[in-house]
Amino acid sequence: MMPTLAHLCCLLLGVLPMLCAGQQQAHTWYFGNDGAGLHFEEDCSVTVLADGPINGFEGCATVSDALTGEYLFCTNSAHVWDRNGQFMTTSPLVTNGNTITQVTIVQKPGSDHIYYIFTSEVQASSGQGYRFHAVDMTLNDGAGGIAFRDSMLHPNPVTEKLTAIRHANGTDIWILGHEYGSNAYLAFLVTSAGVTTAPVVSSIGKVHSDLGSSAYDAVGELKASPDGSKVVAVTLHNPDIELFTFNNATGTLSDLITLPENGAYNGLGNGSGLYGASFSASGNMLYVGQWFSASANNARLLQYDLSSNDPSEIIASRSEFPTAGNPYSLKLAPDGRIYVAHAAMSTHLGVVHYPDSAGQACQYADDGLYLQGGHSSWGLNNMMEQVGTCGLHTSLAGSPDDSPVVSILPNPFAEQLSITLNTTGYARFALFDMSGRALLTTPFQSTLSLDVGALALGVYLYHITLGDGRTLQGKVLKNR
Repeated sequence: MMPTLAHLCCLLLGVLPMLCAGQQQAHTWYFGNDGAGLHFEEDCSVTVLADGPINGFEGCATVSDALTGEYLFCTNSAHVWDRNGQFMTTSPLVTNGNTITQVTIVQKPGSDHIYYIFTSEVQASSGQGYRFHAVDMTLNDGAGGIAFRDSMLHPNPVTEKLTAIRHANGTDIWILGHEYGSNAYLAFLVTSAGVTTAPVVSSIGKVHSDLGSSAYDAVGELKASPDGSKVVAVTLHNPDIELFTFNNATGTLSDLITLPENGAYNGLGNGSGLYGASFSASGNMLYVGQWFSASANNARLLQYDLSSNDPSEIIASRSEFPTAGNPYSLKLAPDGRIYVAHAAMSTHLGVVHYPDSAGQACQYADDGLYLQGGHSSWGLNNMMEQVGTCGLHTSLAGSPDDSPVVSILPNPFAEQLSITLNTTGYARFALFDMSGRALLTTPFQSTLSLDVGALALGVYLYHITLGDGRTLQGKVLKNR
């Protein structure tokens, strides 16, 4: 009997929402200096931009229209620039705000014109805590304007870590941060009613607080996997990588796995530390950027395979990729690649071409993208992690020649989808919507036929794990 979505209902996350024609809110990025930016096209090509209004040092965020990918506004965490590249703000949102690690923008659920900007204080030093501000895109003849600012989210000392995660219901959003001087993660729920200022607190992992006058545990990225099931936190001063399970229905973290990285950055350019982090599109690979002092000359990008969920196997899977300069922010892009910001005023971004492939098969290029006169700095585009609408580059981990061991027909599909395994053994098939939410997963041998007539029209992502550990990923389209 052909499996149906109903038969796999235990793996469905509620009623399937109607997919938008596109989830393109992260299709335009502005960052760094000299107009640097990127635009991701529907065919997965990348256009380098030189018209950016932003003067971005560290935390940056740019939001585009979800349906068209058209640029709406951007922020360097201090100021906000509108659709026309003009200032929305006359005074900074945050004191020294362009030196906070992460700032993020989310669209208010249920609204087509209200967006929230979430900011932190600088290294737990200013007393500003976490705050949120609103942009209304109907103001100023559609160029956008500030609806309100400086609404207090959490007044206690906080780190510079902020990330957004899609709720399990597919509509609401979690804003996740971390207190300074404690081990408390703070998850704030954003709904159509607004922002809930009473957080869900998970006391887990190490205390983010440093000895002496240093506050460098406040620095370092906090990121979620696109499906919202995993969270990673790195810190600059005490460079352990902490990996968690995230329950995106309740906002809680659990199941800590610590990946040790020796060293200690003292804020003076000495020693080593961690700054940027990103999951691959499937969430099975983790990438982290490791700093070293200039004299050490051995900065690197680290890769961990998380698919086993076994701490010893994850640690053993560690791969290193040398970088010419210290790696800063890491960001999963709509084209399925991961981009790496280099040292201030760098003319190139690093590019992980196949992030779900292990070791050298991921094809990391340290000078992978030339910015054509623009310069990057520390930050890229800290928008909510999701898989882009242009789909993923099909890649078979462990098989650099991308051998066609699996066929998926028809594509586009209507009612049925057939998967044929052109090799021996078992495999596991998983299907995701464009936000990265898992819709179904099932083991199979040789062939698998699915009745997928209940799916809404749109683009879906698949991930196939073979019995030998290799993985294949790509996209399918339901068009009728």
